[in-house]
Amino acid sequence: MALKLITNKRTLGFKLESTPYTAETLAASDYDISARDISYSPEIESYARKLAHGDYSMSTSISGRRKIEITYFIDFHPGNTAATAPQFFDALRACCMELGSSATGKWLLTAADQDRNPATIEVVERQEGTSPKQLVIKARGAMGTARIVSEQIGQPLKVEFTFTGVLDSITTREFSSILIPTAFDTKLPPAVLCATITLFGNTQQISRFAIDLGNEVELFTDPSICAGYEGARVIGRNPTLELDPDMLVTDDEDILTNQINNTTGQLSITIGENIHISAPAVQYTQTYTPGDREGHVTNDVRLELKRNNGDDELEILQGSK
Repeated sequence: MALKLITNKRTLGFKLESTPYTAETLAASDYDISARDISYSPEIESYARKLAHGDYSMSTSISGRRKIEITYFIDFHPGNTAATAPQFFDALRACCMELGSSATGKWLLTAADQDRNPATIEVVERQEGTSPKQLVIKARGAMGTARIVSEQIGQPLKVEFTFTGVLDSITTREFSSILIPTAFDTKLPPAVLCATITLFGNTQQISRFAIDLGNEVELFTDPSICAGYEGARVIGRNPTLELDPDMLVTDDEDILTNQINNTTGQLSITIGENIHISAPAVQYTQTYTPGDREGHVTNDVRLELKRNNGDDELEILQGSK
């Protein structure tokens, strides 16, 4: 009887491609992103044919282009030191963000010139038993988008990644060659407590927020490649912000005037020892939509992150510059 693949043994390897759109060979050290809730969806196009045989039967279909979508979550944690980027920052770099560095910190900034910085990703299923093999689903030329989400005060932030890439292969890795994650970051993700969250200079009392990079990802077709695609690019973005502050009288905070006057303001979020998320120019697109939290009225607002000087809609900073 064939050995079963166990859901809880699923792992993920990730490596930025040194030559864009050329698959990397992953090692155990590339299984270092502390991902969870990993899922994947391969797709092979099928060209249907109904030949004129004089009956209702379909003829053999023709397989076409091959792609895959991979999603997973990260609990937002810092690197082991302020000047050491957490390993999942590489995944954000493949979401069209640029890594900056100083002696006291690391940061990521939205950057249009990072639109072809793809990764090779492996999702691995592992058999049960003492001598397991692994099923390796491999993507190359993958780029993605991400959402930074606080679902509940008192829990860590999480980053939701969605990557689109070329389905490179689905193969078996023998027991003698299996790769097991061994090098996760050791810092724990801080809970959203003692946090400072301001919008347009006003402190926000909220229960949740979500920042969506809003990347538009496209796979570029190439007939010379057997999979039919060269790889993915980010071809545009429209970052957005959603949150649920208390609804206030306009004497305390007049956000309608900001909306109808097309006024932009700053977003600033500080969580834990050294996690800072900021946007220099956010603009209301939805205001005064009522909600309810603990018996008081909330305001489900939506905003878009706009350019200030260009390519600066969002910054994620660990430590300081």
